[in-house]
Amino acid sequence: MSLLRGHNLAKSSKILLGLLTTVSLFVFVFKYQQYRELAQTNEDVRFHDIHVPFLQLIPRSTIFNPWVLVTAIFAEVSVFAYLFSFAVLIISSKFVERFWGYLEVTKFVFIVGTVTNLITVIIAIVSNISRGDGDSMDLPVGGGISYYFGFLVVFKQLIPEHNIVLFQGLINFRVKQVPFAMLILVTVWSLAISRSLYPAVPSISSFFVSYFYLRFFQTLSMEPTLPVASTSDAANSSFVTGDASDTFQLVEFFPPITKPILSSVFDNVYNVSALLGLITPFNDESMEQSNLRAQKRQEQVSKTQKSVANSVAERRRQVALQVIEDRISKEHSAPA
Repeated sequence: MSLLRGHNLAKSSKILLGLLTTVSLFVFVFKYQQYRELAQTNEDVRFHDIHVPFLQLIPRSTIFNPWVLVTAIFAEVSVFAYLFSFAVLIISSKFVERFWGYLEVTKFVFIVGTVTNLITVIIAIVSNISRGDGDSMDLPVGGGISYYFGFLVVFKQLIPEHNIVLFQGLINFRVKQVPFAMLILVTVWSLAISRSLYPAVPSISSFFVSYFYLRFFQTLSMEPTLPVASTSDAANSSFVTGDASDTFQLVEFFPPITKPILSSVFDNVYNVSALLGLITPFNDESMEQSNLRAQKRQEQVSKTQKSVANSVAERRRQVALQVIEDRISKEHSAPA
């Protein structure tokens, strides 16, 4: 736990990593206690088959333990899953906190994770009942997967044009292409390998829940350097709700070849949702101001990236000069 007290960790990272470690540790302790008791009477019992229904998201028992919709966000049962969730939280929360603040990052994980878990449980129950598969009702389906895609959507919102270069340029892609590629990957995994709704259902649910929250409902305090949503509403000019920018349209997450078809579908869904009062439709002013904020945000990110690149280049130059000076000094000292 000493790592959580590090000065380099963001405040949201400390909160989320503390919850991840605490809940996962409780799950392990309760599983181990049950395992020791059952192992005395049943030699065939496996540690992996033991579940903790009051902490893990299990479809059959969720209705009796509704709080697991929250606790299951941080409940990991394997070392690999725990380490992966730890890495996702420590990297993502630290980066996003610079734009949102620690409270909003923490709230985002709770909202997206809880709603995703609720949708996952409902779909799992309906699917298992329709197929008559009662055994699947007792399998846990929670964990960090409830917010993985949420952070991918956030990165698409904040740094859509940022390039990710791997293996010295062999693989090069933009952040805005990652969510769709990962959706295809987990869908293929579910259909071809696991042959179940997991992990496709929680991944797709997390993607859409996080998008609609960020697009229509998230309220942030506005930075003074960014344009406000309305000059006529001075009392609320320090806050902005949603993101109406063109670059954050739902259709922008999908390949260009699909946009002609998906655009009409998404527009109809948007119109129906606004007609039913599920969302507040955007006006021209909010769209214009959101585009200005997105542009300003991209300029700030680009400036930060250039500053980092310049500092790295300067360090390399200093190292190269030091190597040259050492070589020259050795050459002068050799004749002597």
